[in-house]
Amino acid sequence: MRNLDLLKRQHEDMRHIVARLKSLLSNGIETHADEIALQLNTLSGKLKMHLLSEDRFLYPSFMKSEHEAARKTAEAFNREMGNLAEVFHAFVQKYNTPLKVVQGKGAIKVESGPVFQAIESRIQRENESLYPLAEV
Repeated sequence: MRNLDLLKRQHEDMRHIVARLKSLLSNGIETHADEIALQLNTLSGKLKMHLLSEDRFLYPSFMKSEHEAARKTAEAFNREMGNLAEVFHAFVQKYNTPLKVVQGKGAIKVESGPVFQAIESRIQRENESLYPLAEV
């Protein structure tokens, strides 16, 4: 499935951006504020495109699947994603410019941990539990 390959590539791109952000946040927020804001906005755009791809291609095919496990897994992932998307959107809006990054330098490190962990966990779970069902 070609679309599945695209979704997997998007996951890898997002993982790399999260790793880059973690590194930037650990190595001087004020020094790297421009890059942090840029990477956050890039991650936001990639996540939006990823969700659009899933909504357009992956989830409709799961919802039509004859395999009950595939349908139920997709339904559960689909429900969960709304909350993660909202949390991430709020985080990005709070720190989407270099000025906001510098002004929130004390909080961004603390707040980024759970947000990045949720994204990484979601990617891992989709790769291990959801995507293999599309290959059946």
